[in-house]
Order: sequence, then C-alpha cells, then structure tokens
Amino acid sequence: RVRRSSDNAEQDIGFTVANALDSSALLTFVGAGDGLITIAYNQTGGTDFTQTTANSQPKIVSSGSLITDTNGLAAIQFDGVDDHLLDGGLGTPVDLDSYRVGNTSDTKFIMLSGGTNKYSYTVNNGVSSTTIYDNYGTPSLYVNNVLKSVTTRDDVHTAVSIGTPSVVNHFNATPNAWGSVVKVGRWWNSGWGYNGLIQEFIFYNADNTDADRSAITTLLMDKYVP
Repeated sequence: RVRRSSDNAEQDIGFTVANALDSSALLTFVGAGDGLITIAYNQTGGTDFTQTTANSQPKIVSSGSLITDTNGLAAIQFDGVDDHLLDGGLGTPVDLDSYRVGNTSDTKFIMLSGGTNKYSYTVNNGVSSTTIYDNYGTPSLYVNNVLKSVTTRDDVHTAVSIGTPSVVNHFNATPNAWGSVVKVGRWWNSGWGYNGLIQEFIFYNADNTDADRSAITTLLMDKYVP
C-alpha cells in the first residue's frame, strides 16, 4: 500500500499477470510526487509489515519516477535515518529464517530488531567488536548462496555491503527472547538505520532445511542478481 505525497491519499498496488509490480498503476496513482510505503502485505495471509508515521515510510517513487536497482527492477529505498517497517504479528518467533534482496554500501546498520539488545547481524565498518548480534541464537550468514565466516562487525560489513544486488540470508536464527514486534531497517530504539534498497524480503518463523535455503536463494538470485 502506497501513500502519495501530493495529498496523502493511499492506494493498494497489485501485480501484473506476470507477477511483477504493477508499476503503471503505481506511477499513475502517485503522479509527479513521491510514493511511500505504508503496508507491505504478507503474501501468505498472515500479518503485514506496516508504517503509519509519515517520516518513517520508505520510498518507492521519487518525484514521479519509479525507484529501481541496477537490475532494472523496482526497489524500496530506506533513508538510513528513521525509515523502517514493523510487524506485530510474528508472535515472539522461536525460529526465524529471513531472506533479503537488496543493494547497499552502507557502513553501519542493523537490518532486524525485536527490542533493546535484541537484534540481528550488525554492520559496522572498521569495528572489531565480536558482538555481531544479540538474542539471535547462532545463525549462519549467507550472501548469494555462499556461507560467510564472520566474527566481527567489520566482517559483516565486508560480507553484505557490496554495492550490488544480492540475496542475504540469516539462516536458522532463534530470536526466542524477542518481543512480538519485529522492525525491518533499523535498530529498536534509534540509530543504526539502513541506507539502501530492498527489492524483496521473505520471513519464515520456522527453520528451513539447507536444501530449502539453497533453493529459495537460487530463485531470488535468478530474478534479481545480474
């Protein structure tokens, strides 16, 4: 669901018969202004990721033009300050596998958080801290189907901030101390905002098998990664 900046009207935007974003309908609705995300609908019928605060809504249309990545496909732009989305219905997940298609060269951000001292992999360029996540179990980090060996926040930065479209997978995380609300794009309180693009994200509140992980990543790479 998108809000247009000209008059703050909102409209659901669907998909074409080819299961692509209906960019024509989106651009017609938004007009010459900006289009900002208010709801990212759960495609399986569960709870949605939402943002009701205007200044925290990530952008998908800028001055009448669709935001795209280098692969030519639509992308959501997070500003690195306060843009984020929230899901209040994950139900304190015991297991969580996440897949993010995005592009960033950001030097400092946390992609997922579930409360103070409850966060996923931490990107921080040049920082040797080995606290790379908190209350997140012992997940594995994959980028474009390649397992990454990361022990410091700088290692995580090197792995994920590569400046090209990529699929980042947090595999077999166990955020069982998190609350029911999960934020995408920022740390829980403030700061650590994500500055970059997201084209698709998928969450499973159950562990995938390694074969599932590989197959899901391959499908996403075939679509998004040049």
